[in-house]
Amino acid sequence: MSLTAVGTLFPAIPLAIVALNFRYTSLAGLMRQITSQLEASTPNGPGQAVLIDELSVMKTRMTLVKYALFLCGVAFIFNLAALYLGYFSLSGLEPVMMALTILSMVGRISCFCVETVLSTKALNLHISGVLQRDASGRDGRA
Repeated sequence: MSLTAVGTLFPAIPLAIVALNFRYTSLAGLMRQITSQLEASTPNGPGQAVLIDELSVMKTRMTLVKYALFLCGVAFIFNLAALYLGYFSLSGLEPVMMALTILSMVGRISCFCVETVLSTKALNLHISGVLQRDASGRDGRA
């Protein structure tokens, strides 16, 4: 295995970490915003159930992003080990480290895919709450 093959993931992994970190930060901001909306709303108000459902989905999303970040960090460590072993011509362990890098990245991407599906679910919850309020306003019941 050449250093070029191992080095192809080297710049990609930190970029993935940065992208996931931005996603984590934006989720945390959204969770804070929804929590403040819940605290400001009337108990058992019409939008409170939707906000609680959104918050529940976002908590799961936050967990998935956390695991994806962890697996990305582990992949980076394995990738560094593979580069180190390749640099010193310790080719027996290098493929093992590269395989572990790839498996960690597969886990990270799996978490990301599930989180993306959940983000769509959270958006649909939000939109359904807005559409329900809009429909009740047009019927004259609001």
